[in-house]
Order: sequence, then C-alpha cells, then structure tokens
Amino acid sequence: MNNRLKAYLGNVSPWIVIGMSLILVAVVLTLALMNYNREKEYTGRVLSEKGTALIRAFEAGTRTGMMGRLGQGANIQLLIDETAALPDILYITIVDADGRVIASSEKKMIGSKFISQAGLVSLSPSNSTKWRIMDSRGGTEAFEAYKLFAPTQPSFSRHGMHNMSRHMGRMMGGRNSWRENEFFSGHGRTGRMHSREGIEPARENGKTVIFIGMDMAPFKAAIKEDLSLTLTMSGTLLLLGLGGFVSLFWMNSHLRSRKLLQDNRALTEEIVANLPEAIVSCSPGGEVNFVNPTARQMLARDVFNPGQTAREILPEAIISLAGEVRRTGIPVINSEMELQKPSGAVIPVAVSVTEIRTGESEHVGMVYMIRDLTQVRQLQEQIRKADRLAAIGQLAAGVAHEVRNPLSSIKGYATYFGSLFPKDSDNRKAAEVMTAEVERLNRVISELLEMARPADIKLRETDVKTLIESSLRLVSQEAESASVLIETDVAPDMPLITADPDRLAQTLINLYVNAIQAMPGGGRLSVSAGLSKQGLKIVVRDTGGGLPGDDLSRIFDPYYTTKPSGTGLGLAIVQKIVEAHGGTIEVEYSGTQGTSFIITIPETPEREA
Repeated sequence: MNNRLKAYLGNVSPWIVIGMSLILVAVVLTLALMNYNREKEYTGRVLSEKGTALIRAFEAGTRTGMMGRLGQGANIQLLIDETAALPDILYITIVDADGRVIASSEKKMIGSKFISQAGLVSLSPSNSTKWRIMDSRGGTEAFEAYKLFAPTQPSFSRHGMHNMSRHMGRMMGGRNSWRENEFFSGHGRTGRMHSREGIEPARENGKTVIFIGMDMAPFKAAIKEDLSLTLTMSGTLLLLGLGGFVSLFWMNSHLRSRKLLQDNRALTEEIVANLPEAIVSCSPGGEVNFVNPTARQMLARDVFNPGQTAREILPEAIISLAGEVRRTGIPVINSEMELQKPSGAVIPVAVSVTEIRTGESEHVGMVYMIRDLTQVRQLQEQIRKADRLAAIGQLAAGVAHEVRNPLSSIKGYATYFGSLFPKDSDNRKAAEVMTAEVERLNRVISELLEMARPADIKLRETDVKTLIESSLRLVSQEAESASVLIETDVAPDMPLITADPDRLAQTLINLYVNAIQAMPGGGRLSVSAGLSKQGLKIVVRDTGGGLPGDDLSRIFDPYYTTKPSGTGLGLAIVQKIVEAHGGTIEVEYSGTQGTSFIITIPETPEREA
C-alpha cells in the first residue's frame, strides 16, 4: 500500500463507511427480493406449462378414446382417475357453463357446484391455459390450471363430427354410444352427467371447462430451498461486505491512530532534541538507549556505541543518585553539582533522575536530565555585581559631595604653603606631593561618580574606522615610548553604525592604555574591526604577559586591579559603557601570549534607561 492510498484511507470519514454499509445492505436485500420474485414467476410459468401439457394430454386421450370406444363415461372417468393419479395432481374436474361438475377425479363432486356461474364468467376461460392459486378442499394450497375443454380437433366440422359419431356408433353396435343429437343440438338433459351413459356435451352456446389442481408443496419446497440458498448467499455476501467495510473502518482508525502517534512521536522527539537540557535514558539493565544532542555536546561524545552503560558515560556522582532513586522510589530533582568534561573543564549542573514506569508500575528504565547552570551562575554573578554597583552608587552620592569640598580646600592650602618655600626645598616637595595626592583622590571620586550615575550616551551615526584611528592617535605617543607597535585591521566595507563615538572612544582608550601598560618591555597592539551576526565586533589584542586564571572572572569587578597604582574602576566603566550600547565585552584568550578583549555592539543598539 503506497503512501497516497494510506493518506486517502486515513482521511475516510466513519460516516462514509456507515453510508456504504447501508447501501450494501439495501443492494443485497433488493437482489434477494428480485431473486425471490423471479423464482415465483418461474415456478408459476413451470406449473402453468405443466398444467397446459396435462390438459392437452387429457384432451388427446379423450379424442383417442372417442375414436376407440373410450368415449364412454366409465372410460372417461378411468382416464380422469389415471391422470389424477400422477404425482402432484390433486384433482381433475370438468364443469359445464353453470359451474356444475360433469366429471371429476373426486366422484362425490359429480353433479355438485364446483364454481358459481358468475365466478366462472369472471375467470374468462379460453382456449389458452390460465391459472390461479386456490385452497383445495383438503386444505392444501393448489395451483389450478384451467381452459375450455375441447376434446375434438379444431379442424373437424359439425357435420364431419356427426358422421364420425354415427360411424363410431355402428362400430360399437349402437350400445353406450354418444348421443349425437343431444351432444351437438343440446336436446335432452342440458349437459348434465347421467349414470353410465357417458358425458353429455354442453349446450351449443355453453362452455365446458376443465380444471386441473396441482400440489404446490414440492414447488414451494423448491422455492423455499432456493430462497434459503439465496438468503444464505446474500447473508454471506452481506457479512463479507460488512466485514470489508468494518475492516476499512478499522484500517481508517488504525491509520489515524498511527499517524497521530507518529505526529506525537515526531513532536516529542523534536522537543527532546532541542531541549537545553541533556537527556540520557537507559534500559532496566543500565544500557543507554537514547541520548539527545545536548547530552552529546555536554558530555563531549559524538558517538555512543551500542551496549554502552550509563556508568561508562556519566560521572559516579550522577550514577549514585540513580541508586538512591531505585532504593527510595523518590525522584531526585535539581541536585546541584559540578560536572567535569572530558576536556577537563568543570561546569555547574543541576541533575534530575527519575524512573520510567509503565501503567502497571513496571520498571522499564531510568532517565537522567542534566541542566547546565553556567549561564545561571553568570546571571547570578551579574545580579550580585549590579547589587554591589548600586551600593557603590549610593556610597558615591554621599561621599562625593562631602569629600570634594574639603579636597578643594586642602588642595588650595597645599598650593599656598608650597609657594612659601624655596623651589626644590623639602617643604616645597612635600606640598607638591600633597597636591598630587589630592588630585588622585579627586580622580577616584570622579570615577566613582562615573560608575554610580546612569550611563548617558548620545547615539548618532558613527564611522568606526575614523573612531579607531582617532582614538589610537591619542595613545600613539605613549605606545611609542613603550616600544609598542600598533597594527589595525578594519574591514573596508564597514558601514556606519549607531553609537556614541565619545563614550566608545573612552572605552577603546582605556583598553589601549591597559594593553600598553601590560607590555613594559615592548610588544604589539592589534586592533581589528568587522561585522558579525551580532553586529559590530572590535577586538583589542596585546602580546603582554596575560592575566592570571583566577583574575579572569573578576577583572570587571569595581576596585579589582592588578596594578599597584590602579583604581580598579577602568574595566568596570568600560563594561558599563558597552552594555549601555546593548553590547557585550568578553576576554577571549589570556595566557603567556597576551590578552584579547572582544567588544560586540549591535548595529542599531537599544539605549539603556
């Protein structure tokens, strides 16, 4: 069965199947009824032909008897008795125009009324055989065939028959002969039967009708047998048809259920395959039978060999949770632990372990779900950092106002007292040191306020190449003094972006200065810019000594610095400006070969509130 036929059968409505079944029932019943009527018609035709043959045979026998002295009453009765003795013949009766019996196989009926004259007229007997179905006097249903009784041949004339009768009379010695005058002219006893003299013919204008009653029981039995066979065949055909339609309905339901199951299975597989959680399912024996793509990526395994067990691919800590679930029957939900990848990297994860049970509570396997908490931890760290910045902001708002005014007074008096002493004197130098420290403290307060207040960016179209070149010029002298070579790589088809060029320049200069200070013995400062799927991508790379591994996660924290004279607010301010543009800043690589900072900013950033 091809897919098109399956799709067609899958779309067949149950009402169509029911309608087709009803049509089949109607067709089978109609055919059975037509066959029954055909059998009845055939039976009537057969019995009618049989009655016609019997009547003609009886008439032929009568004619033969008339020519061979069989025309006497006793001989006619003998012929009737012999014919009536045939199988399935109930009676043979000959009546006159008044319906009175003049000869019959039932002798007690002779002389009595067989049928009324009006009834005989309504039957309209003729030279052609007609029939009707009657209840015989014995209570048996009879097929009655009747016609005008004409024992004489149609070709004989009345004069010829008279001469033949006279000739037959002479041959029989004149005894018990037909009385020709009464037979043809109607004289005498008006067509009634008289003792042994023979059958007196009807009057010339009367009719003599022969009735032959045949037993319908054998034919009805045959009809019943045929009907039974027809009903059996019709029932068989009906059952086969209904079976076919029911099978079609079942197939339709099966295909619908199968398609629904396939759709649900495809949907489930698609959902499981794209879940951000690693899913591993095992058989009751512990063999792995399903691993989704996230689990392959998290466990750093592209191929799982058949027959592998969960213990071979999962850490012992997770396997121990499965043992606890089997013992207690209670699933483990979001148990946090650290997972070490084959590469050596350690990531925080939340592990859930549960049993797979059927509706009869039969254990059929285990499911391990592992969720990577790295992003959650990063978000939590960002929230903590935001909380710290908020606390710093509140502190800066109070300190800046209270400290800056005294600092101005201290700087003024230090400058004044310094001017009172000779140049290059110790007191003059002490006053200059005091003034420098006040300026440094004022700078720290300014940076603190910069961190505390919301980022104020003014977006406009900015040429990235011009921005990078102008910012590098500001540090070129410092780079040259430190023997640092500056290299740039800006894509030639770089379009204009929407950004705040002043704040971006501040960000880049801060990174440049950090890079130059990280290369006291000289090196190379590389700046590249291009477009990525996320937008503008600027990479600032140096060849300094790099940062310690423990410092990478804290370099953007306020007041964290590795420089003896640093404030620890520079990279925090850089991160704040980048995030104000809707972008991100990351440390891509840090080691003995240097450090790389990657800034990603959307082409059309959403301004932070």
